[in-house]
Amino acid sequence: MKRQILLLSASLMVAVGALAAEITLKQLPAKAQTFIHNYFAKDQIRKIHSHHHRHGNSYNVLFTDGSKVNFDSSGQWTKIKLRNDSIPVEIIPEYITTYVWDNYPEEVIMCIENEGEAHEVELSDGTELTFNPKTGAVKID
Repeated sequence: MKRQILLLSASLMVAVGALAAEITLKQLPAKAQTFIHNYFAKDQIRKIHSHHHRHGNSYNVLFTDGSKVNFDSSGQWTKIKLRNDSIPVEIIPEYITTYVWDNYPEEVIMCIENEGEAHEVELSDGTELTFNPKTGAVKID
């Protein structure tokens, strides 16, 4: 029984590993390359992974300081998490920056996730906010 579990575990690790591959910056979609060049040109890239899914690829760019940017198959960012800096204001939808500036003037946005219909942000004090642009609702965690 232990041997079967070990074999199954090993098979799963090989299968999962086959779905992810390390790639170069030039192998990212053009839109993602432009985004990195425009907003993170001064940051050093540690590694880039491509993950294969049923609905296409996703890409994870990890920087040497521990920051990361995730992209979908078209090169649109899906998540940005910075370690030592706030996310550039130009990237964040205006209604989010306005809300944060008005309600959390001492905090900066360290993480933003684009969840299709909503955006989730994490502030420098650890507060998590979820914004729904259609309803204007804000959920605070």
